Amino acid sequence: MRAISAGGRALLVAGAAVLLGSLFMLPWFEVSGTRPDLPAGTYGGIGSTELVNSLLSGPWGWIAFLWLVVAAFLAIGIAAVGRKTRRIGTSGIVVLLLYVLLLVVAPPYLNPQASSGTVSVTFGYGVVAGVLGSALIEAGARWPRPIHGRYEVPTTADWEET
Repeated sequence: MRAISAGGRALLVAGAAVLLGSLFMLPWFEVSGTRPDLPAGTYGGIGSTELVNSLLSGPWGWIAFLWLVVAAFLAIGIAAVGRKTRRIGTSGIVVLLLYVLLLVVAPPYLNPQASSGTVSVTFGYGVVAGVLGSALIEAGARWPRPIHGRYEVPTTADWEET
């Protein structure tokens, strides 16, 4: 594995900070409607995880949430060590897209018995910030260290030989 530059390390730390901020502070989804299994309200990262768990009837949302936290801390560790890695940020983007798929597209299909009411789910800027943070992690992890080449200035003797 090759080393990453200082700019790559800065991108890793910035991406991890944005991802962690989006997980714990920013709203992810806005739910409105009369469906009993999807209560109306604004949900952040933890609330969205609980909604995914209730829709899928299992701990799958917490596994995805835990992976996003692990990816952020791995990015900080990679920035400290300074080695190139791949696909940590990409996996974070995939997990966030699964959240969007499960909460925006799939609710009518996951529980047809509860579909007697209407529901509208829109994603907020917390999801966008999470995708941006994951993209910064991926870009920072791939940022190469500049190659320092030696450039020799030609002398007049070199010009006379040709």
